Amino acid sequence: MIKLSIDLGSSMTKIYRADTNSGIVLAEPSCVAVVGEDSEIKAIGKEAKNLIGKTAEFTRIVYPIYEGVIVDMHLATAMLKEFLARIGVKNAALRRAQVLVNVPCGIGEEQLSAYATLTEECGLRKVRFVEQPYLAALGAGAILTDSDPIFCLDIGGGVSNAAVISGDGIIAGVSFNVGGNNMDANIINKIVANDKLLIGALTAEKIKNEIGSLSPAALGTMVAEGSSTETCQPTAVSVQAAELTDCIRVYINKIIEYATSVLWRLPAEVAATVNRNGIYLSGGIMKIPYVPQYIGAKLGMRFRVYEEPQFATVLGGGVLLRDKELLNRFARREN
Repeated sequence: MIKLSIDLGSSMTKIYRADTNSGIVLAEPSCVAVVGEDSEIKAIGKEAKNLIGKTAEFTRIVYPIYEGVIVDMHLATAMLKEFLARIGVKNAALRRAQVLVNVPCGIGEEQLSAYATLTEECGLRKVRFVEQPYLAALGAGAILTDSDPIFCLDIGGGVSNAAVISGDGIIAGVSFNVGGNNMDANIINKIVANDKLLIGALTAEKIKNEIGSLSPAALGTMVAEGSSTETCQPTAVSVQAAELTDCIRVYINKIIEYATSVLWRLPAEVAATVNRNGIYLSGGIMKIPYVPQYIGAKLGMRFRVYEEPQFATVLGGGVLLRDKELLNRFARREN
């Protein structure tokens, strides 16, 4: 039987096959390019993202899952159907496939029903929904037991999750709309203010990923191309890593505030255990130099980061699909 772990992120969708040695079989932007008033689909995934900032007047780039909420069911369905087709899973196989879908921590019944409708529209019949903290922790290598709670923090593009969990469930947790996309927008504003250059979202993301750092002595330079805010002419400037540190730090500090609020709600014995175990960190932002060290220092805790933190959640789904007992324990509901 085909077993799929699906991470429907606001920025990226990832799919992992747990029934073969294929591993991660898809990782594409969660966006769709549409044309005209009827929103005719022009491109999906990476092809759509490559059009950002380059489209004509009547073409729009839509993220149908925004900050963990399905905001356009039609486009979300078309996008997921296309992604499933790209990994070569046929319609008949989809109906028999065992599927796990990641959902935000503390998701309400209304939004959970929306995810159920989405998967059903895509032809998926055997679907389990699991809240993100379990998956991120398992994907980062944590072992969940009833007596040994752990603290995990995952920073996504549009949604981040912080939770203390054990084999018995989520002890305290929160999902919040702060993530990498906020940092990209802040970088755009910073470069406008400093260099009078307007850059696009793709360029901002590239700058963040290539020279972004929270190091006190951040080094690195990158040429950014865009439009001069003074002359409206195409131009380029050299951007220094040190200029952008605050663009990242301000949102990491907000995320730490949310994480701290989770710790404040813990019983004393749980807090003591969490302090001994440290914090499990995941999400692509953890690849930015000194972000894990900064978070660990601010929280006063040891930290652990998976080698490929951006894939922790979808890999955690693979772990659950291979462990029926754990899956039954953590799944919110079955479609």
